[in-house]
Amino acid sequence: MINVGLEKTVALTLIEKEHLVDDVWTFRFKADEPFTWTAGQYISVELPHNNPDGKGTKRWFTISSAPYEQYVQITTRVTDSTFKQALVALKPGGELTLLDQPHGNFVWLDKGRPLVFVATGLGITPFQSILKQRAHDALPLDVTLIYNGRTLALPFKDELKEWMKLDRGLKVKYVIGERLNARHLLELVPALNESLVYISGAQPLMLELADALKNQGLPASQLKHELFPSYTKNNY
Repeated sequence: MINVGLEKTVALTLIEKEHLVDDVWTFRFKADEPFTWTAGQYISVELPHNNPDGKGTKRWFTISSAPYEQYVQITTRVTDSTFKQALVALKPGGELTLLDQPHGNFVWLDKGRPLVFVATGLGITPFQSILKQRAHDALPLDVTLIYNGRTLALPFKDELKEWMKLDRGLKVKYVIGERLNARHLLELVPALNESLVYISGAQPLMLELADALKNQGLPASQLKHELFPSYTKNNY
């Protein structure tokens, strides 16, 4: 269910934080007011802190938990920005402020076409939420996931392995140490141009990939993208 709106800002209280891999951490929060979201959506939050840098005190994050879990999970790379440093310094009981209702239409759609998910780095977060919710609801996981990373230190690999055991319709293909391009994707998924393709990751990479896929024959109506503006070609 997509939340229809928040009457006011909502406090998100940190329950726990966990180091996953490399510089990636996940943070779990409990909201002080109930709200709902659809797996794959994102939120706007604020974390006031001393001497914020030019990027300020507000950020957008995909919710990487599934709605059934009833807590809000943020998974991110911890950089040297003042926001990320303040976030990783939070202790249980510390708070973020949820500024608005969850947003986005980067959600599971049944269009009668094969589904292909393409994630670069932290672009996995909406797919993590989507697949986890569907696994919980005993719904089919008929999708091919292409997971691209600079190294093998990628979050959620264990969960993906378990879901592949649960449903053989889920196929995960890893591309490590090289940037994805349209030609490579067509080699990995020959029926790509007949599929509904979701791409998620660093904004410059995804814009470049979206243009290349359309030039290779993928109709724009069969392409959905989620852009992560804080990540680049070098830190995805």
